[in-house]
Amino acid sequence: MEMVKTFKITRSTLDRALKYKGNSARDNMLRKAAFQRGGVIYLGITAPKGYLPDVDTTFENGCMRQRFGRRIEVVVYLGSNRTTIHIDGQRVASFDDLTVSTWGNMLYSLQLIYNRLADPHPAYTPKAKPAEAKVRAAIQ
Repeated sequence: MEMVKTFKITRSTLDRALKYKGNSARDNMLRKAAFQRGGVIYLGITAPKGYLPDVDTTFENGCMRQRFGRRIEVVVYLGSNRTTIHIDGQRVASFDDLTVSTWGNMLYSLQLIYNRLADPHPAYTPKAKPAEAKVRAAIQ
């Protein structure tokens, strides 16, 4: 409730931002503020059997990096097994000694977040804002 009062927003606005249902500048600001206040990414989701993440994996300088597009990156420091998660260049979580099953569940959770970030909320689509869509089309 502290963030609702501080930013003078509704609880549903905060909920929408924290569940990655939107990707506006305000949503990003609210997520960043939540992380600064000790928030973490919820990893209680179980990956379906046979799940294979759609990630680009590279190994360099003692690290394994897995990227979901440009926005989400998982870095594993192979010497220590420390894992960090970055969203939009901001470190949002870190873990030590993840198990194989926890690893799969984490990647599945991040895939769901990536899907939300890649698929904008309907309020921000060209159908919702025809004038804005014309301007964007002219620029592209």
